[in-house]
Amino acid sequence: MDATDRLMPGPEGKTPRLILRLQTISKSSQNLRIFRFYEVDRGNKTESYISAVSGNPVVPEHIMLKEKRPDPEEPAPQKPWERPPVVARPKNPDQIGLSEEELEEFRNDPCWKFIRTVLFILFWLIWLALFAAAILLVCLSPACIVREKPNWWQTAVAYHVWIPSFQDSDGDGVGDVEGLIDRLDQLRKSGVQTVWPSPFLISDDEKTAVRSFSQMDPKLGVNQKADELIEKIHEKEMKIIISIPIATTSLEHEWFLNSASASKTPNANYSQFYTWVSKAADSNFFAEHKNLFYLHEKGNAKSAVLNWQNSNLREHMFNALSSWIDRGIDGFELLGIEYLARTPNGTEPEWNAIYDVIRDIRFHVDTYSNESTIAKGKKVALFSTREEAKEKDKKRMAKAGMDTVINYELGEVEKDTKICHKNEGSVATCVHEILSDVLLFHSLNEQVWPHWRFGSPDLARLASRVGSRPHAQLLMMLQMVLPGTNNIYYGEEIGMRNLANDSRVPPQRGAMQWDDSLNGGFTSAISPPVPSNIDVANINWKRQYSEPQSTLKIFAKLAKLRQREDALKTGTTLIGRLVDGAFTVTRFNNFENRTTGNIYVAALNFAEHPVKLPLTDLPNNEKLQKSTIVTATSNCEAFYARQTVDFGGKEVELEPNQGVVFRYSA
Repeated sequence: MDATDRLMPGPEGKTPRLILRLQTISKSSQNLRIFRFYEVDRGNKTESYISAVSGNPVVPEHIMLKEKRPDPEEPAPQKPWERPPVVARPKNPDQIGLSEEELEEFRNDPCWKFIRTVLFILFWLIWLALFAAAILLVCLSPACIVREKPNWWQTAVAYHVWIPSFQDSDGDGVGDVEGLIDRLDQLRKSGVQTVWPSPFLISDDEKTAVRSFSQMDPKLGVNQKADELIEKIHEKEMKIIISIPIATTSLEHEWFLNSASASKTPNANYSQFYTWVSKAADSNFFAEHKNLFYLHEKGNAKSAVLNWQNSNLREHMFNALSSWIDRGIDGFELLGIEYLARTPNGTEPEWNAIYDVIRDIRFHVDTYSNESTIAKGKKVALFSTREEAKEKDKKRMAKAGMDTVINYELGEVEKDTKICHKNEGSVATCVHEILSDVLLFHSLNEQVWPHWRFGSPDLARLASRVGSRPHAQLLMMLQMVLPGTNNIYYGEEIGMRNLANDSRVPPQRGAMQWDDSLNGGFTSAISPPVPSNIDVANINWKRQYSEPQSTLKIFAKLAKLRQREDALKTGTTLIGRLVDGAFTVTRFNNFENRTTGNIYVAALNFAEHPVKLPLTDLPNNEKLQKSTIVTATSNCEAFYARQTVDFGGKEVELEPNQGVVFRYSA
């Protein structure tokens, strides 16, 4: 044994213990070294000390790593970016398709890498192509049809008031503007949206012989009351329209007096305001004044015709219209348009020239309304009527600038006349025939907005014309479901009749019947010049407003519905065939060739016997099982408001002189 191998005594008498350790010194040698380690007590000794004593010096870690030799049987260390190796597992006999281990060998296969890359690129190319196609489809597709909100006058229920017969406020027995103001709340409650007071301007005949275009008739109240009336009506969110004689004046009008004295220098500009001739052949149209003859309305020498071909006259008339627009008037009925231009002999209207004048009026009204700081661009309505107008005449008037042309035809409906022959038994046949023709005309000419009039200050009361208050109630129901603008003459909403023929006023202008008190609540006068009808105790506004079913309730219910239901405002109208004195009128909203919302049906029986009306032609009639009654005539016991009914049999049976309005969902 070598001297270096001799045992040395261990520390503190410890016996040395020989420990063998194999260590690879270098890659080139595989020698064994025997190191002697002595067991020592650690105590407070450091590692370096213990290592030195035990003959095992501390080797730096980087040298150890450098000298460490990899074992060829050990697997290479795993890189952080490499997936762990998949341990093969026995294949499940129930497995369908390749296992994860089987798919692993294709992961880095160049062929499959290429296929995956191509499919990935194709996916995004197809996605981008579909996205671009969707954008092109949106851009190139036709725009959706936007529902235009109708103008206020297109759905208006215009209440035509004859002021002298409506409400007296001072006890003189004649109605006035203050009385009308006092009754605005009742009108609002009954669904009125537009007030049309007549007469309004000061005149000789309460119509066309106007004395001033800027002053209200003082018999109705002081001129300031006109402004108060306009303000009060607007406060209640209603509109006001007035009638203005657009082509005539009184002989007492300042313009006529100046024109008749045009030889005087201050009046020279008025010389051509009227048509003057030195010799007249037709006394029906010309009257003498100071050795000259002036043109006037046929048979009415008090109403001189203005010369609208004179530019100075036009300027004065435009100023008059502008003044009322600034004062708050929302629309004008243009009276006497047939006198806007006449043939050289004055006996016939010159319609081509009249249409030119109407265009000029329309242009001025629109321009001034848009430029006025008071009107602020509000839509001012212009409408008129032309008796005996043909369809082409209505179209030309609308094209010239009229917002509406009043349909006068139904105002001629009267029992036992040439319009409604006595052999027909009722007005059903003539009403159905006239209505079918007029509705067809409007459906083919949408630029001519429908405007209905069943009564007026110049027509007999509806209940008197048709000879039956139940039939008048049916016609009220019919009028309120028709498309377009509706005129309601005061008192028709409660079924008033004409006065006796010996009355002191025209029979259709009797006092409004408000309640069953003295004079029907119209006036406190003992013997008023405007009398009340003898049936005022039973036929009055207060009583009908309190009843569940009445003419007033029909009017109020349908007037309010017209303000919010698209079907009644601008919907399509379908009139059913006449079946033994009965027929239906249907209103529905047809938007983009699709029926939507509620469908309203008015079923009316003018016959003296029960009638079963078929409902097979109604749109979406498979939904008739769930119908709801909107309103019914006062003599109807089978139906009442808000009643749910089943018309699945596609027919409705009505008793004599009964009517009903019902709805169902499309």
